[in-house]
Amino acid sequence: MTGFYSEVQLQRVLQAIDIVDLVGTYVALRPKGKEMVGLCPFHDDRRPSLNVNPGKQIFKCFSCGAGGDAIKFLMLRERLSFPEAVGVLAERAGVRLEEHREARGEGADRTGLEKLNRWAAQYFRSRFEDEREGERARRYVKERGLAEAVGRRFGLGWAPQAWEGMARAAQESGHRLTDLAAVGLVVSREGGGYYDRFRERLMFPVLDALGRVIGFGGRTLGDDPAKYLNSPESALFDKSRALYGIHAAKDEIVRQKTAVVVEGYTDCLMAHQFGVTNVVATLGTALTGEHAKALSRYADRIVLVFDADEAGRRAADRAVEVFFGRRVEVRLATVPEGKDPCDYLLARGREAFEGVVAGATEALEHKWQGLHERLEQEDTVHGRSRAVEEFLAFMAGACAAGDMDAISEGFALNQVAKLVGLGVEEVHRRVGQLRRRQGGAGRRGAAGAASGAAPAADVLVNAQREILEVLLNRPELFAEARVVIDSAEGFLDETQREIARRLWSHGQAGGTGPLAAILASCESPALCGVMTDLAARGEARGNFEDTLRGALGRVLGRRAERGRRELTEMIRTAAGQYGEVTEAALLQDVQARLRAAKVPPRA
Repeated sequence: MTGFYSEVQLQRVLQAIDIVDLVGTYVALRPKGKEMVGLCPFHDDRRPSLNVNPGKQIFKCFSCGAGGDAIKFLMLRERLSFPEAVGVLAERAGVRLEEHREARGEGADRTGLEKLNRWAAQYFRSRFEDEREGERARRYVKERGLAEAVGRRFGLGWAPQAWEGMARAAQESGHRLTDLAAVGLVVSREGGGYYDRFRERLMFPVLDALGRVIGFGGRTLGDDPAKYLNSPESALFDKSRALYGIHAAKDEIVRQKTAVVVEGYTDCLMAHQFGVTNVVATLGTALTGEHAKALSRYADRIVLVFDADEAGRRAADRAVEVFFGRRVEVRLATVPEGKDPCDYLLARGREAFEGVVAGATEALEHKWQGLHERLEQEDTVHGRSRAVEEFLAFMAGACAAGDMDAISEGFALNQVAKLVGLGVEEVHRRVGQLRRRQGGAGRRGAAGAASGAAPAADVLVNAQREILEVLLNRPELFAEARVVIDSAEGFLDETQREIARRLWSHGQAGGTGPLAAILASCESPALCGVMTDLAARGEARGNFEDTLRGALGRVLGRRAERGRRELTEMIRTAAGQYGEVTEAALLQDVQARLRAAKVPPRA
């Protein structure tokens, strides 16, 4: 079982999708031999380097290294998670998938609910455009300075004041009110029946990265004390993950490698109106780790723009804690003059706003500035020491909870040492102590200590790589490889070991399918890229049987060499205890045993 779906379901989806057709919707392809080639969409490609293999149903870019099956292509192109990409392809192919109940609730029909949300967005839009009914909403939008074009592009709508306006319209259109309740568009009454959740509100449809309507936000234009109201959590909508405007911003975010995050719907709309189109907004909630994860799919740098008031400063502090320690650069900017981004753009224009973004403070520096303000207020050595200790505790927690590599973490801690005026070694020691206290010890392990395989292991690593190259092309040869290597755990290189685990699992289960069958269970685009690269190398070399036997022979040779070294060390130890006569006798016995076993001579 992979992600939310079984292997059988994944294969059903992949068999229904032609990768040439899928890639062809994004890239102009032309024939070249048995393959199709085109400009790679994952880097600035000037000469066609993307190869699509119709026979194997895989793609590979020989410039940037991207590769995999149809699922991985969509994951990379649209920055989707594995389950999301599978779901999109299934819908495209008309394949019905059954998701795990514990993963998505009691088997909710996500496609049906999304279609219902799409209808609701059209309903709200029609009320907005109605000459009489939507006049109030249109007037408010105009007063905020939002242009008609941006309102139309983002589908701004209006929820009338009537208690059952949407409920009646839905029934007239053939929709069931129980389905509307499932996505939070109507609410059930205690005495029976339903009423509209959104009333007298300017409506902001929330779309996911693929442009599917997953929920709504509504801003009251009446006297409701709840200024903003979001759709409730559902099979489609999770406000801790959703980002307003991501469907319109994602391409520019990828191009600039920078995402700008603001706090309000109108802030985001105004930025797009002024041509700053790499901007998204949270849905009136604090930033979460899921937001950070979603944005890191698209951007190398995230700039968080907050209001200059006290609430904005508190939000900035929380955001630093959420984002810091992740493999993405985080900066914070504050809108000057006490304005929010929407008003600032109207007053000062695009260039001034871009200046605010460009002048954003690095997250660690921001955190230090807050500490510095506290230190200036502390009159005692104890108080200053406590403030520094809190800062180091934050660093320990952020490093343990985040996904920084060892090098990035080292740079961050060195910067902390300079900021707080302590020695580098002292900061590393103290943060290490705090991490152990917080339960974060051992996250790095010994993996970061070495940069690669030792020279003595190079021959074995290369031989093991060739074995993978063969099996990724000819999985039916697995039985021959298994005679020599009964487990994938003997592979020295970590990435090769992970690929071997998949191949060994596939082979031990009786699988002899093509590479696409193995790729289907891999949720990591990076690992799929390595697999397709190995498969391409193996295919270019050819002579699969001879290559496999040669590689297996080198594995046996290295194993015998290691055995010799171990035996020699044992003999020397025995000689030290019992004398040279015993050593000579043991050596003769070992050589006789090796000849009888026909172990290859020492290389």
